[in-house]
Amino acid sequence: MPIMQVDGYLLVPIQIDLDDRTVGRLQQQLLKEIERTRARAIILDVRMVEVIDSYISYTLSETAAMARLMGCRTVLCGIQPPVALTLAQMGVTLQEVAVARNLEHALVLAGSFQERDKGV
Repeated sequence: MPIMQVDGYLLVPIQIDLDDRTVGRLQQQLLKEIERTRARAIILDVRMVEVIDSYISYTLSETAAMARLMGCRTVLCGIQPPVALTLAQMGVTLQEVAVARNLEHALVLAGSFQERDKGV
């Protein structure tokens, strides 16, 4: 899965459906990239993802918590209406994850985190 570095952020356009193995590999890859690049935020663009089940949402929350411990925030953007409906019906809450409407909104959120963190 491609991970691009853009202005201190890691941008991850997820263009395949996630399964347990793929999300586990993504988690490991992201943690290595956070350490290597010292990124301040991860932006996960899931607009092409049609299914996010409870395990995948748990793993994404766990990854965000790990990233936060490494000084990196996580933004999830582009959740499709059927995915949002399924997550809400399952009662899934994404811990340590900010949610944005689209990539532009995600970049604004990531920038606001960076500004807030500078003030601390």
